[in-house]
Amino acid sequence: MKRILGVTVAVLATVGAMAQGTVNFANLGAGVNAPIFDVDNTTKLGAGFSAQLWAGATAGSLAAVSAPISFSTSVAGVFLGGSTVVPGVPTGSPAFYQVRVWNSGGGFATWGDAITAATGGNAAAKFGFNGINYSNPLAPAATILQTPNLGGGVIVPPNLTSLTSFHLVQVPEPSVIALGILGAGALLLRRRK
Repeated sequence: MKRILGVTVAVLATVGAMAQGTVNFANLGAGVNAPIFDVDNTTKLGAGFSAQLWAGATAGSLAAVSAPISFSTSVAGVFLGGSTVVPGVPTGSPAFYQVRVWNSGGGFATWGDAITAATGGNAAAKFGFNGINYSNPLAPAATILQTPNLGGGVIVPPNLTSLTSFHLVQVPEPSVIALGILGAGALLLRRRK
């Protein structure tokens, strides 16, 4: 009897130590209404766009914790990913996170594919993440947000209440940049005459 009780206590302690917190991966819910917009900053995203939650115990340890999910077809600008486990962060502790979005309908299966295409000069690639530095969209995020204390077990997963709306960006093709510089130079020469 003592042996069975000892094994039961050990198993429960092991399961408790490995418990991981959960968060509600959605941009609409109690305390959060953060629709995501297209490049024009007015059109809300819909079909053909995906979102993914990146999270970790520290701001420097972000990794993808959800599969890419599609945006809602009934409510523009909204994704509803549901309860998502944040590995390595126990229930009752906050986690750091970033929401990453891209145009999956453009043939880009992952956020990394969209970034690679954009840096390669593919003007069809659109991407974004909360806290993006719009003057240099390929630079690390200006803001990595922190969740409320994570749920788990009987504790309801919290909403991403610190998330705010943002819009996607496109990295212009190098030829477009060169053409812009050439035009500015021509205007300066014309002004000089």
